[in-house]
Amino acid sequence: MPYLIDSHSHLDFEEFDQDCELVIRRAFDSGVKMIINIGAGLESSKKSIALAEKYENIYATVSLHPIDVDKEEFNEVSFLELARHPKVVAIGETGLDYYHSSDKDKQKLVFKKLVALGAQVKKPIIIHSREADEDILSMLKEMELPKSRGVIHCFGRGYEMAKKFLDLGFLISYTGNITYNSERQSSIKNVPLEKIMVETDCPFLAPAPFRGQRNEPSYVKFVAEKIAAIKSLNFEEVAEQTSRNCVKLFNLPAV
Repeated sequence: MPYLIDSHSHLDFEEFDQDCELVIRRAFDSGVKMIINIGAGLESSKKSIALAEKYENIYATVSLHPIDVDKEEFNEVSFLELARHPKVVAIGETGLDYYHSSDKDKQKLVFKKLVALGAQVKKPIIIHSREADEDILSMLKEMELPKSRGVIHCFGRGYEMAKKFLDLGFLISYTGNITYNSERQSSIKNVPLEKIMVETDCPFLAPAPFRGQRNEPSYVKFVAEKIAAIKSLNFEEVAEQTSRNCVKLFNLPAV
């Protein structure tokens, strides 16, 4: 079976309350070797860690999502404690989201604190950017970053913007929306395969065969297949290289 990693999932969300174990088993049976479950708030981060403790090949991240900074105060002490957990491999997703209405100044403050947390615990950061690329780039250039930098998740802009993040040392991750949105595909041909990861962002952004339905980690293969088609590569090469990129970034055990 091909070697695949879903580098960004939200299995702790309520959409998976009824069948999470079946979804995880389906992913592993389909060739997904590891799943990175992403924290989106304090309780979400705790649930993410609990999943990682239960399953050997699931790893966690911790963060407060930018769209939720108005709903939850960022607790630095609690997040530092969680960030030190041995199965926490990154800080995120964090960043800026100007599409939603949460306070921009508060988003920036929390973003700074989470990047600083990543640098403190020496773990990479997973960045969410929605209509905020230039502000994020400006902030990243001014902050102390983790040595391993991190990844820009759910990327969908052109190569010119991708290159700005690549030049700062970040990887680029693509989701299921590249299977049906040509604009979201526009940077793929030029971003080196050694700088690409694949993800589902489940339960959101299901790929074309399941568009409009709940997404899940087993569908990450459709993202890899689309990248292979765009770059005129075979699927196995894309699956294996994107997985190696993920293993290296998150300091995961080889499988």
